Amino acid sequence: RVALPPSRYFRRSDFQEWGVPAGLFSVCRSLGNGFFRRTMDSHGVQTLRVGEVDCATLCDEYFSIVRQSFSIHNDFLDGIFDFGNLGAGGGKGGDLMSRTECGKFFVKQLNTGDAKTLLDSKFLQAYVDLVSTKTSLLCKVVCVFTHPTLGRFLCMANCLPTHVRSWSGLYDLKGSADDKVMVEDGEVVEEIHKRCWNVSWMVCEASGCGKGIPASRTRYLSGKKRAYNLPVYLTKTQRVEVMTAMTRDCAFFEEFNLMDYSMIVGVHRPAPGEANAELQKSQNGLHGTAYASQHGGDTTIVYFGIIDFLQSWTGGKKCAHFVKLACAPPPISTVSPRKYAKQFCEFFNWKLRGVAHALPPHYADLNPQGQVQGVHVGKVLQEVTQLRAAVTKMDLKLTEAERRVRELETEKHETDFHDAR
Repeated sequence: RVALPPSRYFRRSDFQEWGVPAGLFSVCRSLGNGFFRRTMDSHGVQTLRVGEVDCATLCDEYFSIVRQSFSIHNDFLDGIFDFGNLGAGGGKGGDLMSRTECGKFFVKQLNTGDAKTLLDSKFLQAYVDLVSTKTSLLCKVVCVFTHPTLGRFLCMANCLPTHVRSWSGLYDLKGSADDKVMVEDGEVVEEIHKRCWNVSWMVCEASGCGKGIPASRTRYLSGKKRAYNLPVYLTKTQRVEVMTAMTRDCAFFEEFNLMDYSMIVGVHRPAPGEANAELQKSQNGLHGTAYASQHGGDTTIVYFGIIDFLQSWTGGKKCAHFVKLACAPPPISTVSPRKYAKQFCEFFNWKLRGVAHALPPHYADLNPQGQVQGVHVGKVLQEVTQLRAAVTKMDLKLTEAERRVRELETEKHETDFHDAR
């Protein structure tokens, strides 16, 4: 462990203090100070305090880089999680899961299949590199740990903001018949699945007769159809950004033979005139980017996040493919990683409509219909002041960086001269 200096640049004396050989200084400097900072910080920690329990970490030399990228301190789970709240997460695997008290993180039981994917060093390196760019739609896995008695768990960031209390729509989408609505108009839509013993349901659904089907099952089925068919409106620029990130993420999944992942889409309709204030609350890299737009007089803020991406194309999935091919309505989600990625991207290429308009600036005065009728001078002056302060701050940083570069160049000349003698 070393105490890193506050400056973003390292001096020769720093390397000498850490016991780094003098000959290695030039090599590290040529690789860049950012590289060396990442190397020094990426050892991870051996234990994390989760709730009131000290838990041993796994592969934290990788996950610590994710935490650093998003400014998550190592004590982020201390005192805010209760293992007694663990319950079935609702997925088909039945893994235990619960939220932290702040709602920003989920702690989920790590099953054997997911662990085989997640803890592979090649996968981890590629995952960390991708997520650390802050342009990926993948949810962020920020640590994996072992509870003394309960086994292995992963902790992932919530891909949705916690300040939104009521969603206009919350969807779990795969681009298949498995798509579903989780929340609609602020109400949770209960999942009601048919099972082999519900013979009457199966007969009624097959014949088109709805008399023997409970209302909750009917609502769930109609929600699945709406989730698949409902368009999502973005601006043209926003659509390009989302599709570019998705294409890159799907190429990553295909490379590691993964399939059956889902896209969580959250649609929030803020109160009139409150959209810009909501966007200010959403400036957090942990959850997905907030995409605000207007279409047909409707203002929406949309969030995206890809979850459940650790499923490999196993022998069991290959067998299930033929069963679903014969019995399940198309399109099915149990297909090969290459076909799944193609189906996933093509679905969202159709679903995302880039015909919405950008929101008016927050300093615009709007009439009750949401149309711009003037400019709020006070807000304009406030924004100009903030921009000037930001430019001044960046100018100071640039000046300091240039000064440090000159110092390093002088040191290099002195070293070269000394070596030549």
